[in-house]
Amino acid sequence: MGHGEKPAEEPGGSFPSRRQVLGLTAAGLGAMVLKACAPEKTAESAAGAQAQVLVRPRLEDGPLNNPWMGWGLWAGPIYFDGSRRTIQQNTTAFGDNAPLFDWVLLDWMWADLEPAEGQFRWDELDEIIDFWKQRGKQICLRPWVTDDPGWNGAPGASQVCPDWVYAAGLKWRAYKGEGGVDKREPDYADPSFQSVFMPRLKNFLAALAERYDKPVNPFAVLGCMGYGQWGEWHTMWSDYHWPDKKTKHEVLAGIVNLYADTFKNMDISISYCFDTFNFGQPLPPEQGRKISFRERVSRDDPRDFMYRQALDVALQRGFLLARHGFIDGLWYTDKKIMQREWTRTALMAEGDWSYLDMKNHRTHGTVDENIDVMLEWHSNYGHFYVDAESYRRLVTEDAARFERGLKAGGLGYRLVLESSAWPEVLAPGCLLVLKQTWENRNAGRCYRRHPLKLYLTDKAGKEAFSETDFSFDQTGWLRGEKQELFSVYHLPKDIPEGSYDLRIAMVDREGRPALKLGIQGKDNENRYLLGTLKIDKKAASA
Repeated sequence: MGHGEKPAEEPGGSFPSRRQVLGLTAAGLGAMVLKACAPEKTAESAAGAQAQVLVRPRLEDGPLNNPWMGWGLWAGPIYFDGSRRTIQQNTTAFGDNAPLFDWVLLDWMWADLEPAEGQFRWDELDEIIDFWKQRGKQICLRPWVTDDPGWNGAPGASQVCPDWVYAAGLKWRAYKGEGGVDKREPDYADPSFQSVFMPRLKNFLAALAERYDKPVNPFAVLGCMGYGQWGEWHTMWSDYHWPDKKTKHEVLAGIVNLYADTFKNMDISISYCFDTFNFGQPLPPEQGRKISFRERVSRDDPRDFMYRQALDVALQRGFLLARHGFIDGLWYTDKKIMQREWTRTALMAEGDWSYLDMKNHRTHGTVDENIDVMLEWHSNYGHFYVDAESYRRLVTEDAARFERGLKAGGLGYRLVLESSAWPEVLAPGCLLVLKQTWENRNAGRCYRRHPLKLYLTDKAGKEAFSETDFSFDQTGWLRGEKQELFSVYHLPKDIPEGSYDLRIAMVDREGRPALKLGIQGKDNENRYLLGTLKIDKKAASA
């Protein structure tokens, strides 16, 4: 159970020390209710009814680490100020395995991965991916491919899009980055963006996919990059101007489709940050006054915004939505999109400021306030640019707060089996029907399907039978909604008679237990012991 917490007591009494049975009869069933997850006895069946076993598993109250959700660390070769980061700073400098974190955000520059056309350097990226993969972390990779204006007075990366792409004829626009540093960005509306940039980006992404986009891979998300600054799908800093909405939509849709056509296994995310209205003619003053950016954003039409940013195309292609700028950079349009889309796609939340900035500046809200807003926005993923230095401070000052984000009501999903029932005795060759009541108790969703596998194991722990219910689908489970389900399993005719432990697990595509549930009873293979089932040939004639 961990974390020094005492077992939670269920209503009506204390928890039994070992599989103690509480004999209750369910309406219409010869049933019993167990306060543990493994019955040793069952109540007598009612007249004419099949004896049933009914269990209500004990809850697990501590933080749960699961794939496709949780807190993210941050690593990469370039820091905010443009200084280089070493392999050690991105790995062992964290000091431990970061048990409260489930994934690592890797920001990497195209210029570092392909310093000359067709010549790739994967060694450092591979080493960092392998380090965190071995520690159970998923990877979120953002390959920066355009420009970096810097951040908070620091200049950022000096080269993002490789010089050889510009040398091939890509037109560009100059602008002043943070600290007055000279920067350049692609001229997105110029024909050279299509004739020079896009074919070379396609080759780069194809090489990336060939190396990493496997059916089984450690990646949770790949960020769609190719327009704007900070991975946020806008040009707020450079103020790039488009001739019209249609041109903008078509260019951005081309980038979206390139990612979708290239990567077949990785989930892809796209930012749904604000638009800077950088197209067409500027609006005239309203009643003699200039309309503020905040006011204009508050009047924006979410459908028009989706079109301008090609988010309509991204959602059609199954992209996840990433919102940067938590919590002081949130607006009207993006909140409307969140409210409409969170039940259909997964959401990522990125702090507007790093963890250290939030702590040191003291002007960006408290850690708890930032977490609360991320939860209100139904986020599966959250991060605050937690590098090694940030992490060492976080575990000292705010570990309990980040634990809260992984407990009930926290990020992503927390799937709780509230009750389950099955026949007390079955004959070989019969159907085993498992009745279940589930609830998701967290703010987001388990957006990847994990079928429910049932196991029968003997007293030595040897598996006698297992089968997966491939109709089982938890992706639509929203917080607070009860899910009443039946799973049907087919016992083999030659299964030996005897008493078996009945276990369940939510499994990945290889059939391996993959998700931790919000109940106790987990074994060392991530399966959950619910109770027992007796196999008896005589049951066929009962």
